[in-house]
Amino acid sequence: MSSRTERLEWNPYLQLLVLASVCCAILFATVSQRSIRWSSSSSSASAPTSEDLVDTALQKAATSALGEREGAIIVIDPQSGRIRAVVNPEMAFGEAFAPGSTIKPFTALAALRAGLIDKRSRTVCHEHYEHESFATVCSHPTELPALDTTDALAYSCNYYFGKLGERMSEEQFRPTLASFGFGRKTGTNIANESAGKLGAGKWSSQAALGEGQYAQVTPAQLLAAYVALANGGRLLAPLDQKAENFQPRVNATLQINADQRELILAGMRGAVLFGTAKRSGLASLPFSVFGKTGTSTPYKGFRTQGWFVGLAANNEDPTVSGDGVRLAVLIFLKRSHGADAAALSLPIFEEFGKTLSAGTNRTGDGEKGSKDFAPGSMTASTRSTAPSSHLAVSLTPSLPDGARVRVHLVREDRTVEIPFEDYVLGVVATEGSVEDEPEALRALAIAARTYAIKNSGRHQHEGFDFCSTTHCQRFQLADNDSPRMIDAVRATAGEVLLDNRGQVVESYFGASCGGATANLGTLWGGKTPSHLRGVPDEYCAMMPHESWTDVITRGELLAALHSDSRTDVGSRLDDVIVSRRDATARAELITLSGDQRKIVRGWDFKIIVGRTLGWNKLKSSRFSVRRVGNDFVFRGSGFGHGLGLCQEGAHVMAQRGAGYRQILGKYFPGTTVAQNPRRGGTPWPPPSSQSSQGWHADVLLTPGGAPAPPAPAPAPAPAPGSPRITLSSEHFRVTFSAGNDRRDIELLLGTMESVREDLLRRSAAGPVAFPLIQVNINETTGDFVGRTGQPWWAAAATRGNRIEMQPLVVLKRRGTVRPILRHELAHAFMDAISHGRAPRWLAEGFALHLAGEGKMISRYAGKERLGLTELESRLAQPGSADAMRQAYAAAYREVSGIVRSEGEAKVWLQLASY
Repeated sequence: MSSRTERLEWNPYLQLLVLASVCCAILFATVSQRSIRWSSSSSSASAPTSEDLVDTALQKAATSALGEREGAIIVIDPQSGRIRAVVNPEMAFGEAFAPGSTIKPFTALAALRAGLIDKRSRTVCHEHYEHESFATVCSHPTELPALDTTDALAYSCNYYFGKLGERMSEEQFRPTLASFGFGRKTGTNIANESAGKLGAGKWSSQAALGEGQYAQVTPAQLLAAYVALANGGRLLAPLDQKAENFQPRVNATLQINADQRELILAGMRGAVLFGTAKRSGLASLPFSVFGKTGTSTPYKGFRTQGWFVGLAANNEDPTVSGDGVRLAVLIFLKRSHGADAAALSLPIFEEFGKTLSAGTNRTGDGEKGSKDFAPGSMTASTRSTAPSSHLAVSLTPSLPDGARVRVHLVREDRTVEIPFEDYVLGVVATEGSVEDEPEALRALAIAARTYAIKNSGRHQHEGFDFCSTTHCQRFQLADNDSPRMIDAVRATAGEVLLDNRGQVVESYFGASCGGATANLGTLWGGKTPSHLRGVPDEYCAMMPHESWTDVITRGELLAALHSDSRTDVGSRLDDVIVSRRDATARAELITLSGDQRKIVRGWDFKIIVGRTLGWNKLKSSRFSVRRVGNDFVFRGSGFGHGLGLCQEGAHVMAQRGAGYRQILGKYFPGTTVAQNPRRGGTPWPPPSSQSSQGWHADVLLTPGGAPAPPAPAPAPAPAPGSPRITLSSEHFRVTFSAGNDRRDIELLLGTMESVREDLLRRSAAGPVAFPLIQVNINETTGDFVGRTGQPWWAAAATRGNRIEMQPLVVLKRRGTVRPILRHELAHAFMDAISHGRAPRWLAEGFALHLAGEGKMISRYAGKERLGLTELESRLAQPGSADAMRQAYAAAYREVSGIVRSEGEAKVWLQLASY
């Protein structure tokens, strides 16, 4: 034994082997310790601390929340900068993106510092913002009063911050962003960090909205900036280290005015309670979360990306001290929206709440335990989770060829037979997978169902009805259809689009029309039905596909053109010219010059190029082109063919309160939503294309019939920042400022309930679902004008189930409150009966009759009787108060004639025929 030991000790090769083994063991242990941060496992030599256990739980929750999505999550202790969890650190620290609306708290802070706004500043939102070549829309409720800074942050009002950006200079904006670390590295110990980008000398108002190239931020930079805002001004380096013996690294100490910080945090709290993050469920947590959502579009990209930054605090008071903030979470998601990112943060905050209630958290500073993290004073109902399992719809509508269809799944190469409504569900779940607006999904369901009925059996010779590709409609068998998809199909079961002859129409839908839907004839050729001739789309024009640019080299383009005989110009390509456009601005004909000269349809050109170079090239045929050296530069808008329903436009319409019938009426003018295909005559009178896309307004009248004064005296404005109050009855909800007498509002609610009962009693149209009515009483005439776009001489205006009213003091001065309420409620009731399709002359004339305003309005009637077409035009665009009164008087004369000769019931039945 001794001799063998001596040989082992002195053999140099064995000594080297032992030394190498020891080194490898040490290296492995080091790597394993480092990897614990990403694997959420615990393998250190010592027992894990409570902080380690919390970090492991947070890492697991964050990893599970992101799942297979493309994005990044960072969780940080805002008191120390210590990273508690991170998913996809390469993207979180190494890639920079446009921050979107998450920049707005810093825009607000810069404006507050510059004296451009204060806590009393208020702006009436005009619902969309446009400046120079940039345009966007607001997605918050349209009935809001003038917004102060806090509410503008909560609702993320693009109009408010866009206008603020126009007033702001780069010298006022840039220093605030630079001080919070934008444009430079955070100093993390994670490798390959990007510095992002903070522009200089290229200021535009869209930078105040976080769009464009001016500011590009990494998720880590953005979270570090919010942490500094929350903790009172300490800009910390995000460091990936264990809690034991952790030493924070402070990059800078910022001076933040306490009142300004309070305003911003109040806005972030509002975002969770009632604003852009309301649907996330964060308000139901037993502690307070302050948050900000953001949706941005990448440079030269078209799919949106979603942001959310959330801060957990030990109370919901916006004056919460810097050391009261306990957790900071950032979610970044590609191909998503800010609201989606906010919802994704919920399980992370829930996991943090579990550790608090279990008493395991030490909050990172080694001193304060969970007893210091008290639940907020807000009460909220327990969050409920809808079932996610597949629920067959199977509503068996009346179809020409039966209630079941055969669908060929192309990818799997098999055919399935399913109930027809399940087929519609599979189309909606596939085509509307990112849609979260119920009314937009219902519109999509009807468009998909209509298309299927119109095109049923198109693959009959192949043994099935539909394929699962875009040749028919994209379709997937889904095991986990969301409740909102199921609701969209069930709520519209059997409903289809019919023309004025009662025939099922051709219905198409696409991702984005780019500002105007396409004309079927000029796009693809053939006869064009009236509902597919194209309509302007002011909603889609503000969305991500509003503009795109593709640069294709001459060599690439020539190779693509060689792939089809219609575009093969030979060995060289000299020019590409849009030689004819249609009325929707699409390239109808393209002229190609080379060895040969070819003329091809614009859509065919787009398909030929896309087939070779990828479908992301030339996203639509709505483009222009010019040659720059050896490149061809295409600039366009929209994504897809652009026919019929525009999904991006429908999304915005739904966000702004439009119902699915209004959406379909917009994109398929002249059609009607009805149950089951049927034949029949044209209803009388013909549906009006101007029915209820805009506002129904009531003009100010005096009881004696004399014209109202040139302008009503403005209502005494409440003190700036006066709070808004909501009172509700069984069927009405009234929002008003604290400057109004509460007794007047209660009297108003009682009057509306009485009018509602009277209208239901008088109606001869059968059972009608009178909608819940939302009434907003504006503080000033200016607010009313800004909110509705109506002139000052309009007393009130109705759109759908929303009524906007002039200040009560103005209406009471004219003695017209009760007639105006009857008039506006009549409009809401008639819209419910006629599905918003009654012509203006009928709707306005009958509303005047029901409100008892006939005697007053008749004084303004002209001597000559107007034709209905001329009357419709004058009602749509009155040039003055007198012109509006004269048009209303003419409408009343038409309706009162029907009532006298055939009775009031005749008019009710007319309304129900639409």
